[in-house]
Amino acid sequence: MATVSAFTERNLNGQGFSYLDLDAKSRYALPLRFTPALCVVLIAIGLALQSPVWLAALVPIGLSGALFPRGMATDVVYNFGVRHLFGAPSLPPTPKPRRFSYILSTTLGVGAALAFQFGLPVLGFVLGGFVLVGATILTTTLWCLGSWIYRMTFSRRLVVRQSGRRVAADGRGIVR
Repeated sequence: MATVSAFTERNLNGQGFSYLDLDAKSRYALPLRFTPALCVVLIAIGLALQSPVWLAALVPIGLSGALFPRGMATDVVYNFGVRHLFGAPSLPPTPKPRRFSYILSTTLGVGAALAFQFGLPVLGFVLGGFVLVGATILTTTLWCLGSWIYRMTFSRRLVVRQSGRRVAADGRGIVR
């Protein structure tokens, strides 16, 4: 049985994957990086080209993640194609905190596309850069800024299971 670090477990819990046991979290820790890694590449291309068309073409992908827990375009590509190349598990449904992060990323992506379209490249780089940095952090650490904002905004003190203990999702200790 593979394990995940407490850091990774906490980050996955923060995205809403607290319902998964440790074994499942260890199986999904790498596959859950596929979507944000692909996002990094696609956003970087759009920013390098300063292309409003390229960035606007990414909007439906992000929106699909926000609207459909099992139907984000990149997750479908992974589940029906990429995972079979590596014998990896299919991705679990996307929880609300992570879907909220897709709403934020999509909104910033729309802003970046519009900024480049209307001749405001600095604003386009700033807005697109936020998405790029957020997706890079998510890819490398599984810590999700959008999920954190979701929890701080919409959640009361959520209780999750971490290493068999009931722990507050905000990391404030053991809950009895």
